[in-house]
Amino acid sequence: MKPLPAPSVPARGLFCPMPTCPRCDGTDCRESPWRSDDEQRDHKGERAWRCMSCVHRFYGPALSHLLQVKPLIAAIGGSTLFVVLAVVVIMWIWKS
Repeated sequence: MKPLPAPSVPARGLFCPMPTCPRCDGTDCRESPWRSDDEQRDHKGERAWRCMSCVHRFYGPALSHLLQVKPLIAAIGGSTLFVVLAVVVIMWIWKS
């Protein structure tokens, strides 16, 4: 039996890639729970996925979270939001 090709990963937003099923090329996939600790160790850096179209289970890239991938951008964005909210609150109090 010939192995299936690795799933391609079309971008679903900037930080959240969504894998494509290697069997049917469907993008309606969800994360599937690990069956055992051994399976999780054997596929380090990957995630188990299940295609909701053809029910095929495969391994693909793990979802990246903003704080893990780009901590500087997350810090700058969070601090900018804090400053904007502080200015709005100060202006609201000053107006009163």
